[in-house]
Amino acid sequence: MHPTLSPDKGRSRPGRLAAALLILVAAMILGAPQAMAQKGGYTLGALVPLTGPLAARGRTAQAALKLAETDIRSYLAGAGSGESFSIAIEDTGSNPGKALAALKRLTDKGIRLVVGPASDDETAAVEEFASQKGIALISYGSAAQYLARKDDLLFRLCPSNTYQAEALTALIKQEGHTVMIPLWRGDTVGDELVVHAKARFKQLGGEAAAGTRYNPDRTDYAAILDELARETENIRAANPKAKPAIVFVGGGEVAPIFKLAAKHPVLAGLPWFGSDATALNDDIAKDPESAAFALRTRFTAPRYGEGGANVYTQIERRIAKETDQFPDPQSAAAYDAAWLAFLAAQTAEALDPATLKRFIPLLAERTYGVTGWLALNEYGDRREDWDFDFWALGKDGDTYFWEKIARYQLEPGLPKELYLGSPKK
Repeated sequence: MHPTLSPDKGRSRPGRLAAALLILVAAMILGAPQAMAQKGGYTLGALVPLTGPLAARGRTAQAALKLAETDIRSYLAGAGSGESFSIAIEDTGSNPGKALAALKRLTDKGIRLVVGPASDDETAAVEEFASQKGIALISYGSAAQYLARKDDLLFRLCPSNTYQAEALTALIKQEGHTVMIPLWRGDTVGDELVVHAKARFKQLGGEAAAGTRYNPDRTDYAAILDELARETENIRAANPKAKPAIVFVGGGEVAPIFKLAAKHPVLAGLPWFGSDATALNDDIAKDPESAAFALRTRFTAPRYGEGGANVYTQIERRIAKETDQFPDPQSAAAYDAAWLAFLAAQTAEALDPATLKRFIPLLAERTYGVTGWLALNEYGDRREDWDFDFWALGKDGDTYFWEKIARYQLEPGLPKELYLGSPKK
């Protein structure tokens, strides 16, 4: 079911709301095209998970890229250029090895500008090859801090996991919890996010417990939940005034974990928080046992925030119309990534690595997309314009649905603020 949305509450954002789709401004500032990616037109590549566990995300990203393709063609036609434009989309299968094979297929076609990949694992698998071949990657979904490197050809429009940890711990602290007890999948993303969350929560004056880590290939979760319950009981015994909360960082295993956790009174009696991998998770909403547990524990998870400008809403609706699926913000970022890649191809004198390293950050600094200001930091990652929305499960009769209950909002140059009480669009 589509999330419930209503008008924003909180600080107004005149810079965003007053802006039309300024993603074309960079081209106007930098002047007319000096060179084309190929004679007579432009062809970009895209790495999208159309099959596998990330296929739902891939469908909306594919729709966003198709919309970008249509809009860029209209832009070229309106400018009277007579040039063609296309995006060659390759399926990564939600798999790092398949993502690398897909990138090699794009390379064989002579493509040097690629939108994607969608995930950290896929990005890690293709980054070295892309760098060796001089291929620029503009990812719309990768957020792991360990992939942030200077002087490479990876550019990312999704905010870093360090920001997610900051947003998550701000809400946990705001709700009065004094101890954070993590339960997480032991992969690079889970390990990194938990490390950042623990450090941030300690900075806020809270206590971060050791928590429970499990292997990604694990399928039996009874033992790890027993361990988590024992740790929770020990924390309460040592300090009866402690107000603990569970932080779950995992993915598709969330539903079976919730079912088992419901059998532990100590775990079912605590509030639970999640990460972006579990926000808006259909497996929870469609499974009555998991949904009941999420409702009982007020399970709340952050996700890269929806844009506040009208252009974001328009793209969101267009994607939903094409897919009959509520799009996540990464899909809107894919739309922006396609435009950024196109503008780089249109304005660069050549698509060699040195030129791409220079032009893409320069264009991003001057570009306002549907997801906001695309400015990048020294690592090529989203620098300024990011927010996180918090989603929790609601119920209407026998139907469970996701609703937005809070927002951690950044206004460039101002302190970050947490808004509670359904600050929805």
